[in-house]
Amino acid sequence: MADRRTRTPATIVGCAAAILILSFPADAQVQRLTLLHTSDLHGSVLPWDDLRDRPADGSLAQVATLVGAIRAESTSPVLVLDSGDTIQGTPLEQFSLVRWADPSPTISVMNRIGYDAMAVGNHEFNFGLETLRRAESQADFPFLSANTVDAATGEPVFPERMVIEAGEVRVGVVGLTTPAVPGWERPEHIRGLAFRPMDEVAREQVERLRSEEGCDLVVVLAHTGFEGEPGEGPKAMAADEDWAERLARLPGIDVLLTGHTHRDIPPYELDGAIVSQPRARARLVTRIDLELERGEAGWRISSWSGRNLETAGVEPDPTVVADLADLHRRVKATLDGPVGDAAEPVSVAGCRLRDCAAVDLIHEVQLEASGAELSLASLLTDRTPDLEAGPVTWRWVHGLYVYPNTLVKLRVTGAEIVDVLEHAARYYDGLECDPSGACAVVADPDIPIYNVDSVAGLSYRIDPTRPEGARVVEPRYRGRTLEPDRELTLVCNNFRAAGGGGFPHLAEAERLWQSPAEVADLIGDFIARRSPWRPAVDGNWWLGPVVTDERTVPASP
Repeated sequence: MADRRTRTPATIVGCAAAILILSFPADAQVQRLTLLHTSDLHGSVLPWDDLRDRPADGSLAQVATLVGAIRAESTSPVLVLDSGDTIQGTPLEQFSLVRWADPSPTISVMNRIGYDAMAVGNHEFNFGLETLRRAESQADFPFLSANTVDAATGEPVFPERMVIEAGEVRVGVVGLTTPAVPGWERPEHIRGLAFRPMDEVAREQVERLRSEEGCDLVVVLAHTGFEGEPGEGPKAMAADEDWAERLARLPGIDVLLTGHTHRDIPPYELDGAIVSQPRARARLVTRIDLELERGEAGWRISSWSGRNLETAGVEPDPTVVADLADLHRRVKATLDGPVGDAAEPVSVAGCRLRDCAAVDLIHEVQLEASGAELSLASLLTDRTPDLEAGPVTWRWVHGLYVYPNTLVKLRVTGAEIVDVLEHAARYYDGLECDPSGACAVVADPDIPIYNVDSVAGLSYRIDPTRPEGARVVEPRYRGRTLEPDRELTLVCNNFRAAGGGGFPHLAEAERLWQSPAEVADLIGDFIARRSPWRPAVDGNWWLGPVVTDERTVPASP
């Protein structure tokens, strides 16, 4: 787009706004503008799955090709925007930015593509403010977050908004961050920060863009999304989540570009705003083509069209691939590095329905590192790889535990532990049995698997036929019925300890210890010290209702 767009240096006004100028014919009565939007890139720079060492769907390298083609064919300006969760999610990104303190490959490619703005996502804070600021300083575009403020002064700590001058059309862009960050993040990573309600801040910013900045078009980049079906109203359990519905209903917003929930929501109108969301990891790019007409009240949208474009099948930009080839080889060599040996194979199949060795490994690591009596850990997703007997590499370790979490030891009671397990057991929402007697567990599709945890150190049964809140039965500690008022120590990751996933009691519990190392590193060290590691399952929890009767089946003739 260099032949049609003139960039001025990004000017930050009172840490509030950046100015970008795009060329438009000054005397036109009808002008067109294309918006391209990504979200939740999670470090997906190359079309390669680092953890499985095989090709992957979606990458910024493919987005680069797609954006280049759209700009080449367009006779009107093209803005490229992102809604955050950018610098966390792949070894390529995290090894570079965090472990080796190198520039972010994600930001480098976004610069090459020519992104105009990015909203700050919750995962931007995962490595602390120093790392976040380093990535921000590398970007040729502003990191926007109008509702992230200094807790003491209330002043914004990122640019709140930017104004893009496109001839006589002024486009205002506001960035917003989910205020649920404190419920997930390590306190030291957000020390001194506060997160204001998104709708309250959006209302203020839209008014400023309209009245003070004289903007004709207002675009909101929001790192939040729709938990239920769009148009049905907020569905999230927590009041500081699921803001998209509330934002769409605010007056003055022309386009609401959302993220965070990783959904495919093609552009459509909701309460007068054009809203959309692309899937995560650069699998989709939202395209919205706007036509604006000049009237007595200024420029207004007269018509629009939009869709979500797939990157699957798009050839990655060869320059991007070539520039990152050495880094890709370095990451591959690091992940192929040996940790130790496994005496037996480990399968993750069925880990959602029964205790398994892979999850028990995480529990054992957490218990040893913390000295706690109980351990809380998430069940595994479909992306978790199986392990053959023999050498264990860092690739498998990072595939087993993909998040940059640390550990926290808490003091809890027996009653609180049962509440925690009941929260997880909401996932098991009944049984469906066929005439032969074979039964399948009905899973609640609204509960992501990473919010379904098990506890080690207790024995218990989950009965999916019982009502929600009464599914955890027979909890026993050291062979005795768990007493509600008994105090115990529990180790969990820092995301859970901050209340992540809506789990009760944990955020308010007394903190006794926190690990300096990340869980993946602790797992690797654990296996190395026990090589050959012998996988084991203690079977401390199981699924099943109480059988109260028997049925006689006629013998086959």
